[in-house]
Amino acid sequence: MFHTRDIVTAIEIGTSKINVLVGEAGPDGRVNVVGCGSAPSAGSVVKGEIEDMDLAFEQLGNAIADAESASDGLLNSTKVVVVAVTGCRMEAFQGIGSVVVRNDEHKVTNKERIEAHENARVLHLATGREIINSSESYFTIDERRIRNPLNHTASKLEAYVHVVHADAARLENFRSIVRDSGFEEAAIEVAFSPLADDFGILSDEEREHGVLLVDLGAGTTEFVVEYNSGVQASGVLQIGFDHVCNDLSLGLDLHIDVCRKLIEEKTLQRAMQERREYMEFPSSTGRGRKIPLPSFEVIIDARLREIFEIIRSMAAAQGALGSLDAGGVLTGGGALFERTAPIFREVFDMSCRIGQPFEAGGALTGLDTPRCSTIWGALKIAGYYNELNAGQSGRGMVGSLIDVVDGVLNKTRMGWQNFKGALRG
Repeated sequence: MFHTRDIVTAIEIGTSKINVLVGEAGPDGRVNVVGCGSAPSAGSVVKGEIEDMDLAFEQLGNAIADAESASDGLLNSTKVVVVAVTGCRMEAFQGIGSVVVRNDEHKVTNKERIEAHENARVLHLATGREIINSSESYFTIDERRIRNPLNHTASKLEAYVHVVHADAARLENFRSIVRDSGFEEAAIEVAFSPLADDFGILSDEEREHGVLLVDLGAGTTEFVVEYNSGVQASGVLQIGFDHVCNDLSLGLDLHIDVCRKLIEEKTLQRAMQERREYMEFPSSTGRGRKIPLPSFEVIIDARLREIFEIIRSMAAAQGALGSLDAGGVLTGGGALFERTAPIFREVFDMSCRIGQPFEAGGALTGLDTPRCSTIWGALKIAGYYNELNAGQSGRGMVGSLIDVVDGVLNKTRMGWQNFKGALRG
């Protein structure tokens, strides 16, 4: 049972739905869920970008009202809000930061690690770009690759850091709409959506042995690759499962709402499982129209294959497909479709599982679905922000030295106590 009442909130403003999750953060960074709310995006968000600020504000307000009611008003005491973002012209680079070990014992300490990390982030970004997350991929000491450099004797330390940056103005759209929705007194942070998924659904063993996580949403598809508990690659593809519905609409001359309903209500999945020969639809002439089931399968398989092949190319370009012994993890609403996992296995020639939240404590149920991976991971990040920001105003040392995203990953690499010392030492 928690001994504090530190309330944190996660918000996901997605293409199809806006989700709000409220939790009570404990002293160890764990979060107990106390309320949730959701509302349809209603066309206010396109491909992960806010298109209609007024409508998005209205729908976010509806989701917040639901969450406030479900949490018995605890949402109003929120200290930290983490907003999961995608789109925003997200890009990433692998930075390399070096530092000479100058202390008397020539041993790597948290001081050198932090300095090397910060040096890796120093890259001239175009005007209007903002770094939102940075995660250590691995280190070298005297040109020897190593997982945890602390306490090693060396003359030079290099940190290889995966840095995610985005369009600052578009990010501010997300921050401002949340701030104006009643969170003026809370610290508002953003997290790259696939990294939020990472915290919500991956195991330490998967992060250690190498895993490709793919979140197939309605308007976008994101991925992240981890190996040795370090982020090796990430990216966003502006194609999601709604494009499958659009392909079906165009290819089979069906209204797109009909195609969406076939997917959302799992009517098409049941037909595939039952191995029907065709599906029947009414026509303008009043006569039934029969469409062979293989026609649906060909169109869907082609789009899914294209999505995964593009992700494979993006990950390969970042040199991140070499060590994936843990296989793949699929999440997001698109992961629930019958053909998604088989096509993934064919394209990547590896095993995969469907990922959904685990360790979701609290009386609230209904989080055990791939659709909730991002929002649950964002709430976990909010819990760690709350712990690390305790006694500090704003982002403090956490924001200026090492992003909390990297902190969660580094719990596995070097231990939580050492990491807290690195932030505050």
